Amino acid sequence: MLSLETVDYQHIYRRKIKQSQEGFHWTTKYGFQYGLPTAAIVPSTPKPDLSPTYDVIIIGAGFAGLTAARDLSFRGKKTLLIEARDRIGGRCWTVPTGPDTQVEMGGTWVHWQQPHVFSELQQYGMDEFEETVAGGEDCEVVFFDVDGQGGRSVIPFPFNLEASVKQNAEYLDVDKLSIEDRVAQLDGLTQEEKAMLKAHLASFYGVPLEKTSFMEVLRVHALCNFDPGMMEPATMKYKLAEGTTAFALAILEEYKGDRIFGSPVSSIKQSDGEFPVSVTLKNGDRYSSEAVISTVPINVISSIVFDPPLSALRQEAFSSGVTPARTDKLLVYTPTKLNNGLNIACEGDMPYASSFTDGIHGNHTLLTLLAHPDISLDRSDENIRLVETLRPAGVTVDSAYGHLWSDDPYAGGVMPVRGPGFLEKYHEEIRKPHGRVYFCGSDFADGWRGFISGAFEDAYRVTREVLKAC
Repeated sequence: MLSLETVDYQHIYRRKIKQSQEGFHWTTKYGFQYGLPTAAIVPSTPKPDLSPTYDVIIIGAGFAGLTAARDLSFRGKKTLLIEARDRIGGRCWTVPTGPDTQVEMGGTWVHWQQPHVFSELQQYGMDEFEETVAGGEDCEVVFFDVDGQGGRSVIPFPFNLEASVKQNAEYLDVDKLSIEDRVAQLDGLTQEEKAMLKAHLASFYGVPLEKTSFMEVLRVHALCNFDPGMMEPATMKYKLAEGTTAFALAILEEYKGDRIFGSPVSSIKQSDGEFPVSVTLKNGDRYSSEAVISTVPINVISSIVFDPPLSALRQEAFSSGVTPARTDKLLVYTPTKLNNGLNIACEGDMPYASSFTDGIHGNHTLLTLLAHPDISLDRSDENIRLVETLRPAGVTVDSAYGHLWSDDPYAGGVMPVRGPGFLEKYHEEIRKPHGRVYFCGSDFADGWRGFISGAFEDAYRVTREVLKAC
Protein backbone atom coordinates (compact mmCIF):
# COMPACT_ATOMS: atom_id res chain seq x y z
CA MET A 1 0.00 0.00 0.00
CA LEU A 2 1.01 3.61 -0.45
CA SER A 3 2.21 5.78 2.38
CA LEU A 4 -0.66 7.55 4.15
CA GLU A 5 1.53 10.13 5.89
CA THR A 6 0.03 13.61 6.13
CA VAL A 7 1.70 15.74 3.48
CA ASP A 8 1.19 19.43 2.78
CA TYR A 9 0.64 19.57 -0.99
CA GLN A 10 -0.15 23.29 -1.11
CA HIS A 11 3.41 24.12 -2.24
CA ILE A 12 2.78 21.94 -5.30
CA TYR A 13 -0.15 24.08 -6.40
CA ARG A 14 1.90 27.28 -6.04
CA ARG A 15 4.53 25.94 -8.42
CA LYS A 16 5.77 28.54 -10.89
CA ILE A 17 3.60 28.68 -13.99
CA LYS A 18 5.44 28.06 -17.25
CA GLN A 19 4.49 28.30 -20.91
CA SER A 20 3.57 25.08 -22.70
CA GLN A 21 4.00 24.72 -26.44
CA GLU A 22 0.46 23.37 -26.66
CA GLY A 23 -2.89 25.07 -27.12
CA PHE A 24 -3.92 28.59 -28.12
CA HIS A 25 -5.65 31.66 -26.69
CA TRP A 26 -7.81 34.13 -28.63
CA THR A 27 -9.06 37.56 -27.57
CA THR A 28 -11.01 40.25 -29.38
CA LYS A 29 -8.11 42.67 -28.91
CA TYR A 30 -5.03 40.59 -29.73
CA GLY A 31 -6.37 37.71 -31.83
CA PHE A 32 -4.49 34.40 -31.62
CA GLN A 33 -1.61 33.65 -29.26
CA TYR A 34 -0.02 30.19 -29.23
CA GLY A 35 1.11 28.16 -26.25
CA LEU A 36 -0.64 28.29 -22.87
CA PRO A 37 0.55 28.78 -19.30
CA THR A 38 0.31 25.81 -16.96
CA ALA A 39 1.82 24.39 -13.80
CA ALA A 40 2.06 21.01 -15.54
CA ILE A 41 5.57 21.69 -16.89
CA VAL A 42 8.17 20.06 -14.67
CA PRO A 43 11.92 19.48 -15.14
CA SER A 44 13.51 16.25 -16.33
CA THR A 45 16.12 14.41 -14.33
CA PRO A 46 19.53 15.85 -15.32
CA LYS A 47 20.96 13.66 -18.06
CA PRO A 48 24.19 12.80 -16.13
CA ASP A 49 22.02 11.38 -13.35
CA LEU A 50 20.15 8.99 -15.64
CA SER A 51 21.03 5.30 -15.77
CA PRO A 52 21.31 3.23 -18.95
CA THR A 53 19.23 0.46 -17.32
CA TYR A 54 16.10 0.26 -15.17
CA ASP A 55 13.77 -2.32 -13.72
CA VAL A 56 10.77 -0.73 -15.46
CA ILE A 57 10.38 2.05 -18.02
CA ILE A 58 6.99 3.77 -18.17
CA ILE A 59 6.07 5.61 -21.37
CA GLY A 60 3.59 8.44 -20.88
CA ALA A 61 3.03 10.79 -17.91
CA GLY A 62 -0.75 10.91 -17.98
CA PHE A 63 -2.66 9.62 -14.97
CA ALA A 64 -2.05 5.95 -15.86
CA GLY A 65 1.68 6.44 -16.35
CA LEU A 66 2.09 8.61 -13.25
CA THR A 67 0.20 6.09 -11.12
CA ALA A 68 2.11 3.05 -12.39
CA ALA A 69 5.43 4.90 -11.93
CA ARG A 70 4.49 6.01 -8.41
CA ASP A 71 3.33 2.58 -7.29
CA LEU A 72 6.26 0.68 -8.79
CA SER A 73 8.77 3.07 -7.23
CA PHE A 74 7.04 2.59 -3.87
CA ARG A 75 7.62 -1.13 -4.31
CA GLY A 76 11.34 -0.57 -4.72
CA LYS A 77 11.55 -0.77 -8.51
CA LYS A 78 14.11 1.39 -10.27
CA THR A 79 11.95 3.29 -12.72
CA LEU A 80 12.20 5.75 -15.59
CA LEU A 81 9.19 7.82 -16.71
CA ILE A 82 9.37 9.06 -20.31
CA GLU A 83 6.95 11.67 -21.69
CA ALA A 84 6.73 13.07 -25.23
CA ARG A 85 5.10 16.35 -24.16
CA ASP A 86 6.68 19.21 -22.27
CA ARG A 87 4.26 18.58 -19.39
CA ILE A 88 2.52 15.94 -17.30
CA GLY A 89 -1.16 15.03 -17.46
CA GLY A 90 -1.53 13.61 -20.98
CA ARG A 91 -5.07 14.27 -22.15
CA CYS A 92 -5.82 16.32 -18.99
CA TRP A 93 -4.28 19.69 -18.16
CA THR A 94 -5.28 22.92 -16.47
CA VAL A 95 -4.65 26.47 -17.69
CA PRO A 96 -5.00 29.50 -15.38
CA THR A 97 -7.06 32.26 -17.02
CA GLY A 98 -7.01 34.79 -14.18
CA PRO A 99 -6.13 35.20 -10.48
CA ASP A 100 -8.99 32.91 -9.43
CA THR A 101 -10.09 31.23 -12.66
CA GLN A 102 -8.88 28.29 -14.72
CA VAL A 103 -10.01 26.05 -17.56
CA GLU A 104 -9.49 22.37 -18.28
CA MET A 105 -8.09 21.83 -21.76
CA GLY A 106 -8.84 18.11 -21.85
CA GLY A 107 -10.56 15.52 -19.68
CA THR A 108 -12.04 17.04 -16.55
CA TRP A 109 -15.20 15.35 -15.30
CA VAL A 110 -15.10 13.34 -12.07
CA HIS A 111 -17.73 11.96 -9.71
CA TRP A 112 -17.92 9.90 -6.53
CA GLN A 113 -19.63 7.27 -8.69
CA GLN A 114 -16.17 6.78 -10.22
CA PRO A 115 -14.51 4.83 -7.38
CA HIS A 116 -10.85 4.82 -8.35
CA VAL A 117 -10.52 8.54 -8.99
CA PHE A 118 -12.51 9.39 -5.87
CA SER A 119 -10.28 7.18 -3.72
CA GLU A 120 -7.16 8.86 -5.12
CA LEU A 121 -8.63 12.32 -4.59
CA GLN A 122 -9.35 11.53 -0.96
CA GLN A 123 -5.80 10.28 -0.49
CA TYR A 124 -4.48 13.70 -1.51
CA GLY A 125 -7.20 15.71 0.21
CA MET A 126 -8.47 17.04 -3.11
CA ASP A 127 -12.08 15.83 -3.07
CA GLU A 128 -13.56 19.30 -3.42
CA PHE A 129 -15.63 19.80 -6.55
CA GLU A 130 -16.93 22.62 -8.69
CA GLU A 131 -20.45 22.07 -9.97
CA THR A 132 -21.39 23.20 -13.44
CA VAL A 133 -24.87 23.43 -14.92
CA ALA A 134 -24.08 21.30 -17.94
CA GLY A 135 -26.89 18.94 -18.70
CA GLY A 136 -29.19 17.51 -21.27
CA GLU A 137 -32.11 15.23 -21.74
CA ASP A 138 -31.79 11.72 -20.37
CA CYS A 139 -31.72 8.82 -22.78
CA GLU A 140 -35.00 6.97 -23.13
CA VAL A 141 -35.11 4.18 -20.55
CA VAL A 142 -36.31 1.78 -23.25
CA PHE A 143 -33.05 2.33 -25.13
CA PHE A 144 -31.11 0.46 -22.43
CA ASP A 145 -33.75 -2.17 -21.77
CA VAL A 146 -32.26 -4.76 -24.09
CA ASP A 147 -33.02 -7.61 -21.68
CA GLY A 148 -36.27 -6.57 -19.99
CA GLN A 149 -34.25 -5.64 -16.89
CA GLY A 150 -32.79 -2.33 -17.98
CA GLY A 151 -29.55 -4.05 -19.03
CA ARG A 152 -28.81 -5.45 -15.57
CA SER A 153 -28.53 -9.08 -16.68
CA VAL A 154 -26.23 -8.16 -19.57
CA ILE A 155 -23.60 -6.38 -17.46
CA PRO A 156 -23.79 -7.84 -13.95
CA PHE A 157 -20.18 -6.77 -13.19
CA PRO A 158 -19.37 -3.45 -14.92
CA PHE A 159 -15.70 -3.56 -13.87
CA ASN A 160 -15.05 -7.14 -14.95
CA LEU A 161 -15.78 -8.22 -18.51
CA GLU A 162 -14.67 -11.80 -17.96
CA ALA A 163 -16.99 -12.26 -14.97
CA SER A 164 -19.90 -10.64 -16.81
CA VAL A 165 -19.46 -12.93 -19.83
CA LYS A 166 -19.14 -15.98 -17.58
CA GLN A 167 -22.47 -15.19 -15.93
CA ASN A 168 -24.25 -14.16 -19.13
CA ALA A 169 -22.91 -15.12 -22.55
CA GLU A 170 -25.37 -12.70 -24.17
CA TYR A 171 -23.00 -9.92 -23.17
CA LEU A 172 -20.94 -10.54 -26.31
CA ASP A 173 -24.05 -10.81 -28.50
CA VAL A 174 -25.25 -7.41 -27.31
CA ASP A 175 -21.80 -5.96 -28.06
CA LYS A 176 -22.31 -6.88 -31.72
CA LEU A 177 -25.04 -4.23 -31.94
CA SER A 178 -24.13 -0.72 -33.00
CA ILE A 179 -26.01 2.20 -31.49
CA GLU A 180 -27.68 2.59 -34.89
CA ASP A 181 -28.80 -1.06 -34.70
CA ARG A 182 -30.21 -0.62 -31.20
CA VAL A 183 -32.23 2.48 -32.10
CA ALA A 184 -33.67 0.62 -35.11
CA GLN A 185 -34.88 -2.13 -32.75
CA LEU A 186 -36.98 0.23 -30.65
CA ASP A 187 -40.73 -0.10 -31.10
CA GLY A 188 -43.18 2.56 -30.03
CA LEU A 189 -41.03 5.56 -30.92
CA THR A 190 -41.89 7.90 -33.75
CA GLN A 191 -39.28 8.74 -36.38
CA GLU A 192 -38.95 12.18 -34.81
CA GLU A 193 -38.35 10.67 -31.37
CA LYS A 194 -35.75 8.31 -32.83
CA ALA A 195 -34.03 11.21 -34.56
CA MET A 196 -33.88 13.16 -31.29
CA LEU A 197 -32.54 10.12 -29.44
CA LYS A 198 -29.86 9.55 -32.08
CA ALA A 199 -28.78 13.20 -31.93
CA HIS A 200 -28.41 12.93 -28.16
CA LEU A 201 -26.45 9.67 -28.41
CA ALA A 202 -24.19 11.08 -31.13
CA SER A 203 -23.12 13.83 -28.70
CA PHE A 204 -21.62 11.22 -26.36
CA TYR A 205 -18.61 10.42 -28.53
CA GLY A 206 -18.82 12.42 -31.74
CA VAL A 207 -18.48 9.17 -33.72
CA PRO A 208 -21.01 7.88 -36.31
CA LEU A 209 -23.56 5.71 -34.54
CA GLU A 210 -23.03 2.78 -36.91
CA LYS A 211 -19.36 2.70 -35.84
CA THR A 212 -20.10 2.78 -32.11
CA SER A 213 -20.91 -0.34 -30.15
CA PHE A 214 -24.16 -0.15 -28.20
CA MET A 215 -22.15 -1.65 -25.35
CA GLU A 216 -20.12 1.58 -25.04
CA VAL A 217 -23.22 3.42 -23.85
CA LEU A 218 -24.75 0.49 -21.97
CA ARG A 219 -21.50 0.14 -19.99
CA VAL A 220 -21.71 3.76 -18.77
CA HIS A 221 -25.38 3.16 -17.93
CA ALA A 222 -24.32 0.15 -15.81
CA LEU A 223 -21.59 2.15 -14.07
CA CYS A 224 -24.29 4.69 -13.15
CA ASN A 225 -26.28 1.99 -11.32
CA PHE A 226 -28.56 1.51 -14.36
CA ASP A 227 -30.12 4.92 -13.64
CA PRO A 228 -30.44 7.07 -16.79
CA GLY A 229 -30.82 10.15 -14.60
CA MET A 230 -27.30 9.59 -13.23
CA MET A 231 -25.51 9.62 -16.57
CA GLU A 232 -25.25 13.39 -17.00
CA PRO A 233 -24.26 14.14 -13.36
CA ALA A 234 -21.74 11.29 -13.25
CA THR A 235 -20.04 12.13 -16.54
CA MET A 236 -20.16 15.90 -17.13
CA LYS A 237 -21.15 17.94 -14.10
CA TYR A 238 -18.39 17.95 -11.48
CA LYS A 239 -14.82 19.22 -11.80
CA LEU A 240 -11.87 19.28 -9.42
CA ALA A 241 -11.71 22.59 -7.60
CA GLU A 242 -7.89 22.44 -7.64
CA GLY A 243 -7.77 21.29 -11.28
CA THR A 244 -6.47 18.13 -12.93
CA THR A 245 -2.93 19.50 -13.12
CA ALA A 246 -2.77 19.94 -9.35
CA PHE A 247 -3.96 16.34 -9.04
CA ALA A 248 -1.27 15.07 -11.42
CA LEU A 249 1.40 17.08 -9.59
CA ALA A 250 0.38 15.52 -6.28
CA ILE A 251 0.98 12.06 -7.75
CA LEU A 252 4.28 13.10 -9.33
CA GLU A 253 5.45 14.47 -5.97
CA GLU A 254 5.33 10.93 -4.55
CA TYR A 255 7.15 9.36 -7.49
CA LYS A 256 10.71 8.37 -6.51
CA GLY A 257 12.25 7.55 -9.89
CA ASP A 258 13.83 9.34 -12.86
CA ARG A 259 11.94 11.22 -15.56
CA ILE A 260 12.45 12.59 -19.06
CA PHE A 261 10.10 15.13 -20.69
CA GLY A 262 9.82 16.45 -24.22
CA SER A 263 11.11 13.14 -25.60
CA PRO A 264 8.89 11.08 -27.92
CA VAL A 265 9.65 7.36 -28.19
CA SER A 266 10.50 6.09 -31.67
CA SER A 267 10.94 2.34 -31.06
CA ILE A 268 10.74 -0.49 -28.53
CA LYS A 269 12.92 -3.53 -29.17
CA GLN A 270 13.02 -6.82 -27.27
CA SER A 271 15.90 -9.29 -27.15
CA ASP A 272 17.59 -11.64 -24.71
CA GLY A 273 19.64 -10.59 -21.70
CA GLU A 274 19.31 -9.14 -18.23
CA PHE A 275 17.54 -6.03 -19.54
CA PRO A 276 15.71 -7.41 -22.58
CA VAL A 277 13.65 -4.35 -23.56
CA SER A 278 15.27 -1.25 -25.04
CA VAL A 279 13.46 2.04 -25.64
CA THR A 280 14.89 4.43 -28.22
CA LEU A 281 13.88 8.09 -28.21
CA LYS A 282 13.56 10.20 -31.33
CA ASN A 283 16.75 12.03 -30.34
CA GLY A 284 18.61 8.71 -30.49
CA ASP A 285 19.02 8.14 -26.73
CA ARG A 286 18.39 4.56 -25.64
CA TYR A 287 17.47 3.05 -22.27
CA SER A 288 16.98 -0.61 -21.34
CA SER A 289 14.85 -2.35 -18.73
CA GLU A 290 13.35 -5.62 -17.57
CA ALA A 291 9.88 -4.44 -18.61
CA VAL A 292 8.17 -1.52 -20.33
CA ILE A 293 4.71 -0.10 -19.66
CA SER A 294 3.27 1.82 -22.59
CA THR A 295 0.44 4.22 -21.77
CA VAL A 296 0.48 5.67 -25.29
CA PRO A 297 -3.15 6.20 -26.45
CA ILE A 298 -4.51 3.59 -28.84
CA ASN A 299 -5.13 6.34 -31.42
CA VAL A 300 -1.39 7.00 -31.92
CA ILE A 301 0.35 3.83 -30.80
CA SER A 302 1.22 3.04 -34.43
CA SER A 303 3.77 5.88 -34.29
CA ILE A 304 6.08 3.56 -32.32
CA VAL A 305 8.03 0.81 -34.08
CA PHE A 306 7.89 -2.50 -32.21
CA ASP A 307 10.53 -5.21 -32.70
CA PRO A 308 9.23 -7.90 -32.80
CA PRO A 309 6.12 -6.36 -34.34
CA LEU A 310 2.75 -6.43 -32.65
CA SER A 311 0.44 -9.29 -33.60
CA ALA A 312 -1.72 -8.77 -36.66
CA LEU A 313 -4.84 -8.98 -34.49
CA ARG A 314 -3.59 -6.30 -32.10
CA GLN A 315 -2.67 -4.02 -34.99
CA GLU A 316 -6.11 -4.53 -36.48
CA ALA A 317 -7.73 -3.70 -33.12
CA PHE A 318 -5.74 -0.48 -32.82
CA SER A 319 -6.67 0.61 -36.34
CA SER A 320 -9.99 -0.64 -37.71
CA GLY A 321 -11.39 -1.87 -34.37
CA VAL A 322 -11.78 1.62 -32.96
CA THR A 323 -12.74 5.07 -34.21
CA PRO A 324 -11.05 8.06 -32.56
CA ALA A 325 -13.48 10.56 -31.06
CA ARG A 326 -12.09 13.58 -32.92
CA THR A 327 -13.97 16.45 -31.31
CA ASP A 328 -11.88 19.51 -30.50
CA LYS A 329 -12.57 21.57 -27.41
CA LEU A 330 -13.05 25.35 -27.40
CA LEU A 331 -13.62 27.15 -24.10
CA VAL A 332 -15.25 30.56 -24.47
CA TYR A 333 -15.72 33.34 -21.91
CA THR A 334 -18.79 35.54 -22.36
CA PRO A 335 -19.89 38.42 -20.09
CA THR A 336 -23.50 37.25 -20.35
CA LYS A 337 -24.83 35.44 -17.26
CA LEU A 338 -26.43 32.11 -18.16
CA ASN A 339 -27.21 30.84 -14.68
CA ASN A 340 -29.84 28.39 -15.86
CA GLY A 341 -27.56 26.73 -18.35
CA LEU A 342 -27.41 26.47 -22.10
CA ASN A 343 -27.24 23.28 -24.12
CA ILE A 344 -27.12 23.46 -27.92
CA ALA A 345 -26.86 20.76 -30.57
CA CYS A 346 -25.69 22.00 -33.98
CA GLU A 347 -26.73 20.51 -37.30
CA GLY A 348 -25.72 20.97 -40.91
CA ASP A 349 -22.31 22.35 -41.87
CA MET A 350 -21.64 24.19 -38.61
CA PRO A 351 -18.08 23.76 -37.31
CA TYR A 352 -19.46 22.98 -33.85
CA ALA A 353 -21.24 19.80 -32.82
CA SER A 354 -22.61 21.03 -29.49
CA SER A 355 -22.20 23.59 -26.72
CA PHE A 356 -23.08 23.80 -23.04
CA THR A 357 -22.67 26.12 -20.08
CA ASP A 358 -19.56 25.20 -18.11
CA GLY A 359 -19.87 27.34 -15.00
CA ILE A 360 -19.86 30.97 -13.83
CA HIS A 361 -16.41 32.55 -13.49
CA GLY A 362 -16.67 35.92 -11.78
CA ASN A 363 -18.50 38.24 -14.15
CA HIS A 364 -18.31 35.78 -17.02
CA THR A 365 -19.96 32.55 -18.09
CA LEU A 366 -17.75 29.79 -19.45
CA LEU A 367 -19.08 27.89 -22.45
CA THR A 368 -17.58 24.64 -23.70
CA LEU A 369 -17.98 23.93 -27.39
CA LEU A 370 -17.17 20.62 -29.03
CA ALA A 371 -15.96 21.30 -32.54
CA HIS A 372 -15.53 19.09 -35.56
CA PRO A 373 -11.90 18.48 -36.61
CA ASP A 374 -10.08 20.15 -39.49
CA ILE A 375 -11.90 23.50 -39.38
CA SER A 376 -8.90 25.80 -38.68
CA LEU A 377 -10.24 26.60 -35.23
CA ASP A 378 -6.76 27.72 -34.16
CA ARG A 379 -6.47 30.45 -36.81
CA SER A 380 -9.98 31.41 -37.91
CA ASP A 381 -11.50 34.45 -36.17
CA GLU A 382 -14.64 33.80 -38.18
CA ASN A 383 -15.17 30.35 -36.69
CA ILE A 384 -14.69 31.64 -33.15
CA ARG A 385 -16.99 34.63 -33.65
CA LEU A 386 -19.57 32.23 -35.06
CA VAL A 387 -20.19 31.25 -31.43
CA GLU A 388 -22.06 34.55 -31.09
CA THR A 389 -24.79 33.17 -33.35
CA LEU A 390 -25.35 30.17 -31.04
CA ARG A 391 -26.92 32.25 -28.36
CA PRO A 392 -29.80 34.00 -26.71
CA ALA A 393 -29.76 37.77 -27.31
CA GLY A 394 -26.78 39.64 -25.92
CA VAL A 395 -24.06 37.00 -25.76
CA THR A 396 -20.64 38.16 -26.95
CA VAL A 397 -17.26 36.45 -26.99
CA ASP A 398 -14.49 38.06 -24.95
CA SER A 399 -11.87 35.32 -25.14
CA ALA A 400 -11.40 31.67 -26.05
CA TYR A 401 -8.97 28.86 -25.20
CA GLY A 402 -8.45 25.74 -27.28
CA HIS A 403 -6.47 22.55 -27.77
CA LEU A 404 -6.86 20.74 -31.08
CA TRP A 405 -6.88 17.15 -29.85
CA SER A 406 -7.70 15.86 -33.34
CA ASP A 407 -4.40 17.35 -34.58
CA ASP A 408 -2.39 16.35 -31.50
CA PRO A 409 0.40 13.90 -32.48
CA TYR A 410 0.37 12.35 -29.00
CA ALA A 411 -3.41 11.93 -28.72
CA GLY A 412 -4.88 11.64 -32.23
CA GLY A 413 -8.24 12.77 -30.93
CA VAL A 414 -9.97 12.08 -27.66
CA MET A 415 -10.87 8.55 -26.56
CA PRO A 416 -10.92 5.66 -29.06
CA VAL A 417 -14.50 4.45 -29.40
CA ARG A 418 -14.92 0.70 -29.84
CA GLY A 419 -16.96 -0.63 -32.71
CA PRO A 420 -19.57 -3.41 -32.73
CA GLY A 421 -18.09 -6.83 -31.89
CA PHE A 422 -14.86 -5.41 -30.43
CA LEU A 423 -15.05 -7.23 -27.11
CA GLU A 424 -15.20 -10.78 -28.45
CA LYS A 425 -12.60 -10.23 -31.16
CA TYR A 426 -10.03 -7.87 -29.63
CA HIS A 427 -10.47 -7.26 -25.91
CA GLU A 428 -8.29 -10.09 -24.61
CA GLU A 429 -5.61 -9.48 -27.24
CA ILE A 430 -5.07 -5.78 -26.53
CA ARG A 431 -4.79 -6.24 -22.75
CA LYS A 432 -2.24 -9.04 -22.68
CA PRO A 433 1.50 -8.27 -22.65
CA HIS A 434 3.54 -8.22 -25.85
CA GLY A 435 6.52 -10.10 -24.45
CA ARG A 436 7.86 -7.76 -21.76
CA VAL A 437 5.83 -4.77 -23.01
CA TYR A 438 2.59 -4.02 -21.15
CA PHE A 439 -0.20 -1.82 -22.50
CA CYS A 440 -1.95 0.36 -19.98
CA GLY A 441 -4.29 3.33 -19.74
CA SER A 442 -7.85 4.51 -19.67
CA ASP A 443 -8.26 3.21 -23.25
CA PHE A 444 -7.80 -0.36 -21.94
CA ALA A 445 -9.97 -0.18 -18.80
CA ASP A 446 -13.02 -2.40 -18.27
CA GLY A 447 -14.95 0.14 -16.19
CA TRP A 448 -14.69 3.93 -16.60
CA ARG A 449 -12.90 3.70 -19.92
CA GLY A 450 -12.19 7.15 -21.34
CA PHE A 451 -12.26 8.80 -17.89
CA ILE A 452 -9.53 9.59 -15.36
CA SER A 453 -10.92 6.85 -13.11
CA GLY A 454 -10.29 4.34 -15.90
CA ALA A 455 -6.63 5.38 -16.00
CA PHE A 456 -6.24 4.51 -12.32
CA GLU A 457 -8.16 1.26 -12.73
CA ASP A 458 -5.89 0.04 -15.51
CA ALA A 459 -2.70 1.28 -13.85
CA TYR A 460 -3.52 -0.90 -10.84
CA ARG A 461 -4.07 -3.91 -13.12
CA VAL A 462 -0.84 -3.55 -15.07
CA THR A 463 1.22 -2.71 -11.99
CA ARG A 464 0.11 -6.02 -10.46
CA GLU A 465 1.08 -7.87 -13.63
CA VAL A 466 4.53 -6.26 -13.80
CA LEU A 467 5.28 -6.91 -10.14
CA LYS A 468 4.29 -10.55 -10.61
CA ALA A 469 6.53 -10.96 -13.66
CA CYS A 470 9.53 -8.93 -12.44
